[in-house]
Amino acid sequence: MESGEKPQPILLPLIALHGLMHIMANTLPALSPLVKAEFQLTHTAVGVLSFLFAAAIGLGSIPSGLLSDRFGGVRLISLCFFATTIFSGLLFFSHEVFSLSLIFICMGLFLSLYHPSALNYIAHSFRFKRGKIFGVHEVGASIGFAVTPLVAGLICHYTAWRFVYVFWMFPIVFFVVLLLRMMSADDPTVDDAPNVNVFLRQLLKTKTTRRIYVLECLFGFVVGGTVTFLPIFLNEAKGLDPAFAVTMACVFTGGGAIGKLAGGHFSDIVGARRVMAFGFFIVAPLFFVVPFIPLVWSILALALVGLIFPAVLPAIITTISNEIEPSRTGFAFGLLMFAGYGFGAIASITLGLVSDSFGISRVFYPIVIATLVGGFMNICIPGRGCTD
Repeated sequence: MESGEKPQPILLPLIALHGLMHIMANTLPALSPLVKAEFQLTHTAVGVLSFLFAAAIGLGSIPSGLLSDRFGGVRLISLCFFATTIFSGLLFFSHEVFSLSLIFICMGLFLSLYHPSALNYIAHSFRFKRGKIFGVHEVGASIGFAVTPLVAGLICHYTAWRFVYVFWMFPIVFFVVLLLRMMSADDPTVDDAPNVNVFLRQLLKTKTTRRIYVLECLFGFVVGGTVTFLPIFLNEAKGLDPAFAVTMACVFTGGGAIGKLAGGHFSDIVGARRVMAFGFFIVAPLFFVVPFIPLVWSILALALVGLIFPAVLPAIITTISNEIEPSRTGFAFGLLMFAGYGFGAIASITLGLVSDSFGISRVFYPIVIATLVGGFMNICIPGRGCTD
């Protein structure tokens, strides 16, 4: 461990809470076939509900980034999870679409506090080999992605889908308390409030940062659209039972932990740009063939996507952390989450319209286009080289 860095055990509660954040954010997409059936929604309506939820996370990330620069990350992370558990409980009182949408919007706004605060804390605490550290932190997200449909499917097999949220309240409280006990009272992320207009111009003035934010938009579009409609695709196009389709969706995310560890590690070795180009290009043909091949091969192709594509994210985060001055990383990460979740929200509506207009089997075509654009951006747009 380099001198001046925090001890690595401090990452343990952050890894766990990162996983729980993504669990709470992705439980709705995992439950989409059941929510669709209960509220008698169209594919487009499912997309709109997911859009509102993801958009709330994205829009809230910008003020969350500013707050993390000003007040520090630990308090905001704690507020994020305690408020989320309260709104999870309110789901039991929601039996029509308006109140359901309102609850998920509020939940999304509080969940938006996590990423800028946690990434800002890590960027301040670890100054060397950030690719590896961010990759380790992202393991929590991949585990959360993977277990969400599995746990949701098992619980829904025995009881109502709302009890999935109750199940996750207990580990949330445990790890938030552990986080508060382990964190130092001297939060290194606390700083003066930035001049937003000046910093935003500085942030987007280089080709590298502009490219990275566009790539995060494409990454969010691919992931947001896939996790929303994959269970519905497996249910309606491949004939799986809705609860089983929710469970089988974990194949898309099961290998993400390995992919993110590898992506962070190789970002330090061969450069983030090469990692991103590889990740975008490889998954494009896999998404394209999924509707045309038998179920078993579809699951295998989606498993490969879930293994390879997550490597892109730590490469994106590492590039931003290396480009931005330490006192403004919270805002930079908040803007990054805004880009990712914002386009994830747009993907929900876009893919809903595509599936209603052309059939659920065509739902992956816009995703194929997005992955190809991301791949070409990493090889065609000039930058400072493949190691940026």
